[in-house]
Amino acid sequence: MKLRVRGVLVAGMLLLAMSTVSAQPIEEKQPIKVLVFGMFEVGENKGDFAGEFQHFYESYFDGAMSYELNTMPLTLYVNDEGVAGAIAGMGKAQAAATLTTILRDDRFDFRDTYILISGCSGMNPERGTLGDVVIADALVDYELGHAWKESDNPKDSDSLFLRSSGYDRPGYIELNPSLVDWAFDLVQDVPLSDAKAAKEYRKLYSAEEALETPAVRRGVSVTGDSYWHGKGSSEHADDVCDAYDAGTYMVTQMEDNAFGVVAMNENKLDRLLVIRDVVNYDQPHPGQSVTESLDASSGAFSIGMENGFAVTNSIIEELLSDWEYYRSAF
Repeated sequence: MKLRVRGVLVAGMLLLAMSTVSAQPIEEKQPIKVLVFGMFEVGENKGDFAGEFQHFYESYFDGAMSYELNTMPLTLYVNDEGVAGAIAGMGKAQAAATLTTILRDDRFDFRDTYILISGCSGMNPERGTLGDVVIADALVDYELGHAWKESDNPKDSDSLFLRSSGYDRPGYIELNPSLVDWAFDLVQDVPLSDAKAAKEYRKLYSAEEALETPAVRRGVSVTGDSYWHGKGSSEHADDVCDAYDAGTYMVTQMEDNAFGVVAMNENKLDRLLVIRDVVNYDQPHPGQSVTESLDASSGAFSIGMENGFAVTNSIIEELLSDWEYYRSAF
């Protein structure tokens, strides 16, 4: 009899415990409206010389919640408006790892999230100028494929790059044209900063485009893990873009195809925007060597950071201003 009573009591206690657990509210994931990335910071996140993330931190994340996601260290900042941001790290491997880690964190709801990449870049001096901001409409991987040294180049061959089946998916990534069109129309008249030092450096180049004042443009963004420099390298980038029939490249950088591949893998490509500000020309001016050009200061770094933020911030503010519409747009 005692055993039967004890069994009844245990069963009752289990039922009570189960009902208590089931009565507890399930913790909801925090919805993220916008996820913005810079690739590096120069010093601290606020109050000193600004790198790619500082202007965003000071405007959106100073005092916001922060989450340590891995040992990079990768810190994700999330404010009360549903804007999240992080320093992604430089190069394709780190960029891919960072975005994957964040999108797979089950504390957050990324179903409706817009992913904005905002960072610096180089540009062919015949296509634009220091301080420009480019909205990317396609991403091309500079390195992925078959290649060989110029000294081993087959006779009469026009390119060191050979397009091969299987490289197309990560090597050439078209971004959502509706979203790109919308973003470009929204920001093409955003006022951009300029600087005396950048104006003086422009004068060293002969191309008319290099002498222009900063503007918002659009075009292909070429990704390479190496920070390449020089006219020959620029021509190779054109060859790669031609192989993909991607159009003329506008900017060069080190991460965008990695972000694009992860966005495809996570079904977020339609919500990816890449905004690149121009801080250097990708080749020397007449009379300057490649190494001298790499070591030179163009005077455009700070205006690049300011202009990249101004354009990206305009997009973020517009998305937040009518979220019920943009939640399901594009």
